[in-house]
Amino acid sequence: MKPPTAELRALIDKLLDEGPLSRVETSRLEELLHDPEAMRYYNETMAGEVMLGQVLGEMPEIIAPPARRRFPWVAVWLPAAACLAFFAGRWTHEPLPPETTATPPPRAPVQVTGVVGVSWQPDAGPGLQAGAAVAQRLAFRTGLVELTYPDGVCVTLEGPADFSVGDGRTSSLAFGKLVAHVPHGAEGFTVKFPDGKVVDLGTEFGLDVQANGRTELGVFDGEVKLHLDDESQGRPLFANQAVIRGDQDGKALRAVPFDRGKFVRRLPARDFPWMLDSTAPKEIEIDVSHLVWKPSRYCAIFKWIGGQDAIHVSDVRLLLDGKPVVADPHTGTTGFLHLVKDNMYHLEVPSEAYARGRWTIRATVRPMPRLDPGDTKPVKSEGILQFEEGLVDHAAEADFIGRWSYHYLGTRFVREFHPDGTASLVSSDGANHPDFPSARWHVEKGVLYLNYPTISRTEAHVLRDKETLIFTTNSYDNAKKEAPAKADGSR
Repeated sequence: MKPPTAELRALIDKLLDEGPLSRVETSRLEELLHDPEAMRYYNETMAGEVMLGQVLGEMPEIIAPPARRRFPWVAVWLPAAACLAFFAGRWTHEPLPPETTATPPPRAPVQVTGVVGVSWQPDAGPGLQAGAAVAQRLAFRTGLVELTYPDGVCVTLEGPADFSVGDGRTSSLAFGKLVAHVPHGAEGFTVKFPDGKVVDLGTEFGLDVQANGRTELGVFDGEVKLHLDDESQGRPLFANQAVIRGDQDGKALRAVPFDRGKFVRRLPARDFPWMLDSTAPKEIEIDVSHLVWKPSRYCAIFKWIGGQDAIHVSDVRLLLDGKPVVADPHTGTTGFLHLVKDNMYHLEVPSEAYARGRWTIRATVRPMPRLDPGDTKPVKSEGILQFEEGLVDHAAEADFIGRWSYHYLGTRFVREFHPDGTASLVSSDGANHPDFPSARWHVEKGVLYLNYPTISRTEAHVLRDKETLIFTTNSYDNAKKEAPAKADGSR
């Protein structure tokens, strides 16, 4: 018998010393045991351990068995299938737990945690937004959907796609693009496709399944195992490796360079920074290609974050490959709350003008005149452009009612919009806004206006979705809706 490899010895020693291996280690040991010599070494080692335990147990008590080994009471010879069960921790020196008929707790649902530019298929998914639970199947023609599983697995889907969440451990992709990020502890997450499956071993991978049968798999990080229906064993793939099946070579599998750029690994940001540091007008241009997936009504919100100058914004245009498609020419302002006016720009892309390509926003910004003409401090203003699509201009009053939490400069705030048109605000440091008791809110064309009679100020809010509140006139981060209180007062 040839000497065992150092890796095989290390895995078996760890199994004997520390108990069941991790999923990654179990999978690796399974691969090594496909070698008959390795399997023979494993069986002989296990047989030796069992016999040693029996001999020591029959010796006088003054001779204590070594503390190093945890002798598993296993048969002298274990077939491959039995080895796998042993690795999984099912066969140890500990007794099996008694059978129970208790009903297992309900499995937490898979959640939709992001939607961008989605056109749903009528039979699977219409109306799903961030915060919704996914029962089974999602099918959509365009856009991006992010799903988060109870164990932390995050899946980003790009349409057109048809995907089923399955039991939460094994999902299915009929066609479409998918990127799965699987954190430590969730190894074993599996995605089936028409002629095989991918089993994760602690990694991030991309899968592109086309309707014509062409499938591409690439590994961003870690390791996966590819199982094809017409092969008896799985193939390990590691970071930066990619394969294609079903193109010019039919069913043959071939290695290809990994094209990372073809996959969307995370939902794109919807906010983009801008800055003005000159008295002269400045044209800014921002790439929003990954937010424009279909003909729709889009909204550009210019928010001021800091600096001493308010700004005028005008001539806002949406372009495709450098050619103007739609424009909103009105002039608005953004700055301190009392200076914000008409800072939302609506850009409706008609069906006949839509195509995939490079979509950009262009706008002209310039500083507002200062109240003190003698003020010669350098111009400085900065903020963000939020590019939105969804509930922004058609949310109803009922969509706003409830508690919304957000953070500003390290302090957590919760503002609540009550059904009677009043509002309240509390913060984690115990402070309360003195003007809120008199504040009143109402909704016009999807925008919530919160009026403070005592200071003659009005704030404006819109919704990205039913879980995300945007402050259009304030320099605060987006707020998230809190779950309604339970009967015991908890959330």
